Amino acid sequence: MRNTTAKKAEQCRMFFVDGKKFKTNALLGFFRVPLRRENATKLALLAEVLQKGTEKYPSVTAVAAAAEECYGALWQVQIIKKGGEAWLSFSMEVSKHVSEKEVLDFLLQLMKHPKRIDNQFPAETVERCIAILRRRLEAQADDKISFAAKRARELAAEDEGAGICADGYLEDLEKLTSADISGFYEDVLAHAPVYLYVCGDSDGRQMLKKWKGALDLQGKELWEFQQTSRKQALCRKIAEKANMGQTRLVLAFDSGLHPWDRAFHSLRVLCEVLGGGNGLLFQEIREKQGLCYDISMTCDTMTGLAFVQTGVAGKDAKHTASEICRILQNVADHGIKNDDFQDAVEQIRRKISDISDSQWKIMDYVAEQEIIGTNLDSEQMLRRLADVTVEDVVKAAQKLSLRTMYALTGEEEFSWD
Repeated sequence: MRNTTAKKAEQCRMFFVDGKKFKTNALLGFFRVPLRRENATKLALLAEVLQKGTEKYPSVTAVAAAAEECYGALWQVQIIKKGGEAWLSFSMEVSKHVSEKEVLDFLLQLMKHPKRIDNQFPAETVERCIAILRRRLEAQADDKISFAAKRARELAAEDEGAGICADGYLEDLEKLTSADISGFYEDVLAHAPVYLYVCGDSDGRQMLKKWKGALDLQGKELWEFQQTSRKQALCRKIAEKANMGQTRLVLAFDSGLHPWDRAFHSLRVLCEVLGGGNGLLFQEIREKQGLCYDISMTCDTMTGLAFVQTGVAGKDAKHTASEICRILQNVADHGIKNDDFQDAVEQIRRKISDISDSQWKIMDYVAEQEIIGTNLDSEQMLRRLADVTVEDVVKAAQKLSLRTMYALTGEEEFSWD
């Protein structure tokens, strides 16, 4: 990301979000970790281990009972991938009737006081979590649509943190031991910048201060986060085999834009014009030519990559890819209709406005803005969207370069040639 966490920067930062209109308090705390192949599987396994017990609540059952005592609070420990970094995230949604002490005690147990013996996670717990993570990784390819999209993203950002799988790698999993995970947890506590968010009533500000104070993190050499310069490269054509009927086709484009660029909003509009619910790609490729079952286009906020995803018959994959590129080039050469532009802007405006209806959407948005370094609230974002013109969208189309053509297919004789 554009902002770099300096070595002398404060490790823990706090953010309050006004949530008076909601009936619950929502708390989010996360450790920022730069994604590397050598730490991805450790991080995924650590998130699993941290759910299995704490000093005060030494079992899964005890943790669940403690949450139930907090008026049935909802909680989660998970890995959230954001571009080339991952967030080791701890979240809790709880009734405003639950005391501040109970809420913070529960979260602090998960974050700072997991069940350990002599600073080591119990070997049997780690082994059980390895088995859980193994099954999850083995099942990833069952959802062909999600798997194809994930693989295309990784391939398009190969040699970058964004190209690392935050779910971990099977071939790395079996090598890990309790000592590996315990040591990595200590590294996270010592080197990861921490971000704390409370969305609730005004007393949430005081809760944040107590939360930060109780964490008592003393990190000195904090991990740094920098934007990777993506090298221009010839388009790669990749096909992977799976037991499936249709072929999932994903085209990855590099926009050359960063999320803090004002022109990034033009890219969002372009993706909506082309790949929204009734976008140009759907009208031409699905309705007129009948080449695909579904088609969409999205852009990744943290990387500036754009993706067209569709399901086709294997024999039609190459032609469909050519048609997608033709339609995109037509926009770059001849522009778009004003009605299509206005419809796309309105769809994005609604999506931005909808953020305020969910505490979790609000906090994810605010956190992402902080990490990117733009710090735009939703009203400022809407004003930037309103500044986008048809000409800006055409320029965004002209900048796109095809980076990866990916197919997940069951066709034995599939070929890009």
